[in-house]
Amino acid sequence: MKKNLGPVNALYPTPIVLVGTVVDGKINYINIAHIGIIDMNTMSISMGKIHHSNKGIKENKTLSINLPSDDMVVEADYVGLVSGAMVDKSQVFESFFGELKNAPMIKNAPVSMECEVIDILNMPNHDVFLVKAKNTYCNEEVLTDGRIDLAKVKPMFFDMHQRKYWKLGEAFAKCWSIGRSYTK
Repeated sequence: MKKNLGPVNALYPTPIVLVGTVVDGKINYINIAHIGIIDMNTMSISMGKIHHSNKGIKENKTLSINLPSDDMVVEADYVGLVSGAMVDKSQVFESFFGELKNAPMIKNAPVSMECEVIDILNMPNHDVFLVKAKNTYCNEEVLTDGRIDLAKVKPMFFDMHQRKYWKLGEAFAKCWSIGRSYTK
């Protein structure tokens, strides 16, 4: 028999990303795990209204989404622990820019996307930024046959319930294929 846990969000763990923006002329990064995929090129980033980064995102209508590898855990956790309003986080990572002027990206993150904000949903406690990727940059060593290989990226996952970061396991089945073996 299943136990009723009440209204618990059981979708954790989710991948963490490092969101980059420019606030008051200064590069800032924040660790965010409340992310979503809307369609093939549109994503959502949900950030508490108290975050310093929100100001820069709203002003510039741009941000970056950086997918860190698990060996970046110390720096990734740090930029989520301290506020850019109190601490200069611009030197935590080496940054670079693509086409968008106010979407700093992290040089050693395996995957970085510069994004344009297309809409902002005003929730009671969060700003939900709907964004479209303008360009995606990958370190060549994480590509297999020209595609992002998650085993090489080594992303981190955030588990709200246990307050821990998790690593990716291994691929175990092929999508849109394994189901063909179903029989009743």
